[in-house]
Amino acid sequence: MTQVVHLHVGGPKSGTTFVQQVLERNASTLADAGVLVVGPRLDLIHAAMAVRDDPRLAGLPAGAAQAWDRVVDQVREWQGRSAVVSYELFANASVEQARAALARLSGVEVHVVVTARDLGKALASSWQEQLKFGLTKPLERWSPPQESAERSEWGWRTMQPANVAARWGADLPPEQVHVVTVPAAGGDSGELWRRFAEACGLEGIEGLDLDVERVNESLGVVEAELLRRVNTALDGRIPGGRQKSLWLRDLLAHRVLAPIGREPIGTVPAHAAQAGEQADAAIAAITAAGYRVHGDLDDLRPRAVEARLPGEVTDAEVAESAAIALADLLVWAREAGADVRTAGSEDETDADAGTLDRAKAVVRSSLTRLGGPYRDRRVERLEARIAELEAEVEQSRALHLRVATLSDVVTQLLLPASQQDGEVTMQALREYRKRSL
Repeated sequence: MTQVVHLHVGGPKSGTTFVQQVLERNASTLADAGVLVVGPRLDLIHAAMAVRDDPRLAGLPAGAAQAWDRVVDQVREWQGRSAVVSYELFANASVEQARAALARLSGVEVHVVVTARDLGKALASSWQEQLKFGLTKPLERWSPPQESAERSEWGWRTMQPANVAARWGADLPPEQVHVVTVPAAGGDSGELWRRFAEACGLEGIEGLDLDVERVNESLGVVEAELLRRVNTALDGRIPGGRQKSLWLRDLLAHRVLAPIGREPIGTVPAHAAQAGEQADAAIAAITAAGYRVHGDLDDLRPRAVEARLPGEVTDAEVAESAAIALADLLVWAREAGADVRTAGSEDETDADAGTLDRAKAVVRSSLTRLGGPYRDRRVERLEARIAELEAEVEQSRALHLRVATLSDVVTQLLLPASQQDGEVTMQALREYRKRSL
């Protein structure tokens, strides 16, 4: 069993995608150095839900509720020096939930790692993420959920690093609680990794590839306002978190709108003041607690952003962005195999009647692959493993044939001399020799 696990519990939008991409890309190299990267990502998502007693588990396959047990089993079965678990939505677990989760890791030295960024930018990111799940309230009238909102995944409960560290580190020595700050904009792109690696004991491991694709899922100010208006127009017609994550977040926001524009979103003055207060409180609490800091706590302080607010976007700009989005959606649907022939046309046949259903199935299948590079790489790993298993099956089949042929030879030789057929015996020997060479 490994002796140490580094549990990266959040917070959201604090460079976690980059860190996780580096971990996954270098999983083999890290394993060779004795470090297990725990996964797959879907298990980590479900594990965080299980730790938090998330009611949405009831709508998932039964195995999802045991995901944290599988994570713990991976850690305990690893014979290397350490393991790393990284998923940002462990962040909103309560003290009691964190304590129960860590109890399953008794006997292993647990280090909790919290990543955090400029809290002013974190606020704008939080609003954006909620847009991707149907929020209709303008940024100027929106307030982030407070620490007391236990189910909130996008508010101060997950963004305030001192609070996250206090809940997960309640029973740990302060030297086993690590706060990693995201470097201020314009810094070395590898600095975040160096800080994270230091917190997780990964420094000095050679051969790591940090050149991962930096997927930018942030929306420009015009596109964010467009999505907000789309949410209003939808009027609840896409219900449920899973459907919203598929259609609003993965398809519309990430695939269609994000590439259209990158104009940054400004900070509401009231938000800037609130972020400044939260940063001051976080810096004071982290310092007083004696947690290990990797980076500069001043990175948490909000910096002025010279940018427009969504309310300053013009209708003409929204219309232009909407036209581009519609064009891209049309091309996407065509390439996904959609057939828009409608029921009731004069020349429709029974075969035509099923075409749209088949096209919808193709579209749904395409959408399930929109989960990002994690899912794609997981499929690649599974396909590679299937190929390995097929090769093993083929080897096993060949071995069985050799054994069966040898059995024929032995059976023939053990017959009384009067019953032996010399030609049959020689044929069996020739067959065994052919299969053995």
